[in-house]
Amino acid sequence: MGEGSFKAAKGLIKVNVHVHEKTIQSIQISGDFFLYPEDSLWELEKTLHGIKAQKEPILDTIRQFLHDKQIFSPGVTAEDFTQAILLGIKNV
Repeated sequence: MGEGSFKAAKGLIKVNVHVHEKTIQSIQISGDFFLYPEDSLWELEKTLHGIKAQKEPILDTIRQFLHDKQIFSPGVTAEDFTQAILLGIKNV
C-alpha cells in the first residue's frame, strides 16, 4: 500500500493505493477538499479500480468521471487528483 498527498489550490488530497501487476487494485482518497455531490468520492474510487497505474489512464479516467457525473470540486482538478495518486503509486 502506497501513500501520497498533494496540496491543490483549495485543499489537500491524500491517497492510499494498492497496486498489483501495474494495475490499481484498491484506492482510498481523502483530504480537506470539497466534492459535490459528496458521495461521488466513493464512486471515483470504484471507477479507478482496475485502471493501469500510469499517468495518462488515471488522468483520462478521472477527467471522464468528473465530466460524465457533472462533479464540482472547487479549486481541485483532475490533474491534482492524478498527482496525489501517482505519488502514492511511487511509494508502493
